Amino acid sequence: MDRDPNRQRLYDWAAGLDVWRNRMPASSQSGRYRRGVGVAAGYWLYLWQTGSTVELAIKGGRIAASCAVQDIGTGTRSVIANTVAKAFDLEPQDIDVSIGRSNLPPGPGSGGSRVTASVVPPTLLAIEKLKAEIQRTAAQRPIPGSNAPWRELIAAAPDLAVSAKRPEDHKPPPGVRPALREAGFMGMVFGWVLRLMNHMVVGAGVPSSVQVMEVEVDTWLGHVRVLNAYTGLAIGKLAAPALARSQAAGAVIQGIGYALYEARETDPGSGHILSGSMEDYRIPGIADMPRLEVHFDEAGFEHVPGGSVGIGEVATVPTSPAIANAIRDAIGVRLTEIPFRPDRLVAALKGRNAA
Repeated sequence: MDRDPNRQRLYDWAAGLDVWRNRMPASSQSGRYRRGVGVAAGYWLYLWQTGSTVELAIKGGRIAASCAVQDIGTGTRSVIANTVAKAFDLEPQDIDVSIGRSNLPPGPGSGGSRVTASVVPPTLLAIEKLKAEIQRTAAQRPIPGSNAPWRELIAAAPDLAVSAKRPEDHKPPPGVRPALREAGFMGMVFGWVLRLMNHMVVGAGVPSSVQVMEVEVDTWLGHVRVLNAYTGLAIGKLAAPALARSQAAGAVIQGIGYALYEARETDPGSGHILSGSMEDYRIPGIADMPRLEVHFDEAGFEHVPGGSVGIGEVATVPTSPAIANAIRDAIGVRLTEIPFRPDRLVAALKGRNAA
């Protein structure tokens, strides 16, 4: 039995979905087109990088945030801007964010779902320092009754700068342990290697995802169409809600491609890659996309300053197995090799193997 509290809450959410409660009994269908519903769960490590530092400054009456972290399309600029803007009752566009240069305060590498968990905590610490400095150096107080006191104080403040380094987490709740520790001695060794080589820490708690997929299978042609996708994520507090949903949706799209379409084809004689361009490498298109519902459970990481952990990898882990389970539910046959190509599905229905 899965005792992880994050996934337990997601299981409860999934069990309440109409598509799950109203699913037909397995192998109860006949005819060419058959529908199936599948569920799968996955998790990723909660990682953060030591030494990650964020600088906040007042420059010309505006707040500027600086960190050498990169933004490779995952919204790091927005995460930092949102965090600072919320603390000062400003809009994200009011914050000038500088990243991606080696002469800035050190930041984490953009990989392993560690960026948000590495930069939000020092940003929050720097916010408290900046507030204290603004109030200490304020030449004038906000107008009584003003609905924008921080904006007025920032506009009147002299240029100044503060910085903060990523702190250790608070003590986790009882029973919450790092995933690598749960993996036993070798997991603990791997965790120490990560820390020594990459300055990464495996934190307590496990970012998790539970997904429910509904598919339609054409038993004549072997074509699989994903009709509805439901993804539930337990990744703590959302630092940038709109971008988190977009990333979750993109992860499902990636998982659908992995399950149904994407494959590296090679020439058996020469070893040359035959699917080396977007003309030959099949990825999902607009017509392949299901109706998608994203559910976020924001509890479970209160011991992390700011409560936010990574979303990148965990959001796509369960997609392909959930689709596999849905196909099994629809046709009563288990496919074990991806992508689930039409020839493989038809061959499985006929009781033979496809190349």
